[in-house]
Amino acid sequence: MNMDRSPKADITRADIQALLAEFYTRVRANETIGPIFHHHIGEDDAVWAIHLAKIEDFWANVMLRDRAYQGNPMQTHLAMPEITPNHFDVWLNLFETTAHEVLSPAKADLFDLMARRIGQSLMMGMQRAHSNQVPNLG
Repeated sequence: MNMDRSPKADITRADIQALLAEFYTRVRANETIGPIFHHHIGEDDAVWAIHLAKIEDFWANVMLRDRAYQGNPMQTHLAMPEITPNHFDVWLNLFETTAHEVLSPAKADLFDLMARRIGQSLMMGMQRAHSNQVPNLG
């Protein structure tokens, strides 16, 4: 099922693109989380364009029920052991601020709600996975 528009708050792909373009510009410049993204994605704009397209598909999956996204966010984040709960807080605050500057209040509120749910799920999953790791004793 591929929809261009969400029935909730009339969210569109164009909204997702506008939000992500501004948000990831801010992420890349952020002194707390920017270095993590630069380490894992790089600094090349062409590589970032690929990342943005993938994240756009992720959010289209979440907000529009578009099934173009192919990936596993939990596995991606588990591969980055340097991520702490503080990083999620910075990411979420930056996301919410950007959403409210770029989108209408109703659209921004829906993105905020979903981002908080996703962030909490990722953080809990990462904490669970890290607490289940057995130390290497040899």
